[in-house]
Amino acid sequence: MSRRNLDTQGIGKKAFTEAQTVIQDSGHLIQPVDADTDIGIDGYIRIRKRTKFRIVENNKVKLYEDWVDTGNLVGVQVKGVSIIPEKGSNSYYINRKDKSTFGVNFSSIENLNSKKTVWDNFVGPVILVFVDLNTKKSWWTDLLDENSYDENGYSVIIKKNQIFNELSFKRIKRLGKELFKEGELTTIKTKNFPFIRLSVGGFKESAKELYDNLGGSGELAYPPTINPTIGEIKFSQSGWKHITRLNRRQMRIINSFILLGVAREICVNVTKYTKVKKGMVRESNRYIKKVEFLTLRANVEFNYRQKSIVQVVLRRVKTFDKVHPKLNISDKTFFHSIYEPYRNE
Repeated sequence: MSRRNLDTQGIGKKAFTEAQTVIQDSGHLIQPVDADTDIGIDGYIRIRKRTKFRIVENNKVKLYEDWVDTGNLVGVQVKGVSIIPEKGSNSYYINRKDKSTFGVNFSSIENLNSKKTVWDNFVGPVILVFVDLNTKKSWWTDLLDENSYDENGYSVIIKKNQIFNELSFKRIKRLGKELFKEGELTTIKTKNFPFIRLSVGGFKESAKELYDNLGGSGELAYPPTINPTIGEIKFSQSGWKHITRLNRRQMRIINSFILLGVAREICVNVTKYTKVKKGMVRESNRYIKKVEFLTLRANVEFNYRQKSIVQVVLRRVKTFDKVHPKLNISDKTFFHSIYEPYRNE
C-alpha cells in the first residue's frame, strides 16, 4: 500500500506555495482568493512582462529593464498530493490507461460541474495546477478547454509533458486570445444598406446626431446593436469623447466621423475579433473588473470612394463576483473608436 497523507488542508497549502514559487520565479504575481469564498479558484495570476525603459541621469540616457503589469489575469485552481501512487489513485491523483496523462479527481460529477460554472464566469482563462509534493514537480492544463475533461464526468485530464514552469507561461499567456486573419475579413458594401452621409454644413453636429442615433437616444434612434459573438455593443458618450479627444489629429477625427456610417454594420456583421490590449484591472472587496480592448475588421466597399479595411475598436468590461463566484455577470461592451488602420493621415 502506498504511503498516504490524509491532511488534505495542509497538502493544499503546501501545493499552493509550490505553485506560487513557480509563478513568482517566472516574473508574475499571484493574488490568493480568500479561503472562505474559494469554491473553484484559489487565486489569480497577474501576468507581467519585462519592458525596457530610458531614464536621464546627469544628462546621460541610461537603459534599464523592469517587470510591468500587462492587465491580463489568469485564474488558477491548485491541487496536490504528498506522493503519487504507482497504481490506482491517491486522493486527487488518478492513474489512467493512457500513460501519457493522469487524472485529477473532483469526487463527483456535481462537484466538477459546480466548479466549471465558476471557471466559465471568471474574467479570463483558468488553469489547473497539480503538484507532487514528494518531487516538487508540477503540471498544468487549460480548464476552459473541453479536451481537459474525462468522459467519466468527475475528473480533469493533464498531460504529463505539460510541466508547470517558467517556459509554460509562453503558452499560458496566449490562452483565450481570439485572432482574425486578414484573408478572412467580412466584406461590407455600403450600397446594400442606407449609408448615412454627413452634411457639409455643421459637420460635427451631424456626426453627433448620427452617434446619438446609434446609441439609441437620438430622434431617429437605431435598435440595439447586437454582435453574434460578443453580444450587445453600446454607443455610449465615452466613445464619442474618445474619437473627439483634444490630442487626436484633426484629420483622424474627421475620418472617424465619416466612418460612423459603417460602424453599426461592422458591429452587427463581423463575428471574428481580436484582443489588442488590456486596460486596467480594478478590484474591490467583492468584485474583480477587467477592461480589455477588442477590434472588429471588415473590407468596406464604399459606393463613393475606393474600398478600404475599416477597424472598430471596442472596450469590454468583464466582472467576476468573488463573494458569489457562481453568479454569471454579463460582460458590458462599448464602442471605443473607428478608423482605417492602413490609411496615412
